[in-house]
Amino acid sequence: MRVTICFGGSILVPGTPDLACIRDIVKTVRELRSQNHEVLIVVGGGELARSYISAAQELGIPGIDQDQIGIAATRLNAQLLIAALGEIAEPAPVTVFEKAVRAIFRNKVPVMGGTTPGQTTDAVAAMLAQVSKSEILVFFTNVDGVYTADPKVDPKAKKLDRLTPDELAKLVGSAEYKPGMKSVMDPVAVKLIQRSNIKTLILGRHEITRLPEILNGAKHTGTVIARVSKW
Repeated sequence: MRVTICFGGSILVPGTPDLACIRDIVKTVRELRSQNHEVLIVVGGGELARSYISAAQELGIPGIDQDQIGIAATRLNAQLLIAALGEIAEPAPVTVFEKAVRAIFRNKVPVMGGTTPGQTTDAVAAMLAQVSKSEILVFFTNVDGVYTADPKVDPKAKKLDRLTPDELAKLVGSAEYKPGMKSVMDPVAVKLIQRSNIKTLILGRHEITRLPEILNGAKHTGTVIARVSKW
């Protein structure tokens, strides 16, 4: 199976790099490859990106330059993960989708950060999944699925086990993109998922090491985004 995985910056670099999380990712990616899965990875910027973007805002730096600063942070995180993955990974962050696809044909794991100003790494992951014709797109975040509201703010928020792409789009709405934005998912990514109709999983950080068995049909605590009635 070809799978695109997006590791949110909120779990990779919640403040400083989370070494336990990185080790779990390395273990999981190696296990997936041992099961003959093809893996493509996108990583977010986390607090590293947000702190630099915040500084840029305070300095009055234009939005497009704030984006470029955020993209640089995501690529630094990508380089750290690449180094941890070792010889199985492409040696540098991939910046072009087609090159990421070529990497898997060389039996390497491509790792991407941000690519284009005005988009989050959610959108990068959705586009990479589409271009690579991945069979599944997986997001790991600091929230264990999609809720009716922000569960960290609203104690009455309910987790949704399954949504169609259209239902997800209604939930996310058309929020305006801002550098460093926090959202259940970038609206651009949602539109790409709607268009490509790719099966999507949104999982919490605690499910990382369980991903191989989840892909083999094991139960999980996250949210499935799919049009079909069965997984």
